[in-house]
Amino acid sequence: MTLSKIGYQVASWAFVTVGIGHTFTYLFSPKNTEQIDFIEKMHSFSISIANQNVSIFSFYEGFSLMMGLLLIAYGSINLLISKNNTSSIIPANIIVFNILVSSTALVFSIIYFFIVPVVFTGLATLGYSFSLIARKK
Repeated sequence: MTLSKIGYQVASWAFVTVGIGHTFTYLFSPKNTEQIDFIEKMHSFSISIANQNVSIFSFYEGFSLMMGLLLIAYGSINLLISKNNTSSIIPANIIVFNILVSSTALVFSIIYFFIVPVVFTGLATLGYSFSLIARKK
């Protein structure tokens, strides 16, 4: 396996890992009384969309679960690209696209989140960047 593919796979696994971590943390982290009170307030606040009342908590929960799913799927599809690629190198346009996505995710993580997603999106950005650099050698 080439260094380019190793960097690509490390980056892809970083997305899968942060997606799994995000989902498990959301589903299984204990909630204190202050959080439970806030969740109840979110349940009681609803908005009407397409003639259907939906609570703010439903949106929060849906977006959170969707985020975990899509992070896992994004990393997994890139692992499948790597595994199913019969040549020894990943096409440059795919790597560049992944660098753009992961670096944007890194910026969002720095602005909005805490250290864990920053580390994993940073690892993805570095892995895809390394893959592109190693590909050219």
